[in-house]
Amino acid sequence: MFDPSTETDPDFDLDIKDEVEEECLKFGPVKHIFVDKNSKGHVYLRFDSVASAANCQRAMHGRWYARRCISAIYMRPQEYEAKFGSS
Repeated sequence: MFDPSTETDPDFDLDIKDEVEEECLKFGPVKHIFVDKNSKGHVYLRFDSVASAANCQRAMHGRWYARRCISAIYMRPQEYEAKFGSS
């Protein structure tokens, strides 16, 4: 969703987190969100339910954000928990 090499504000991740959370709350409660500043632009979300996650994934995949096409893919719960703990 972003290119860290072009970001100039040290807190850019907080702006992206707020924008993504605001958009994704339309699909249901978001339990956890993380903007990985040290990635190629990854933002991780965990929803309250599978239905909310599925609806958000369908709506976001292929959309554009800051001149970048969003690739919204699922992570298995076990992978998410290994990365972030049980959030």
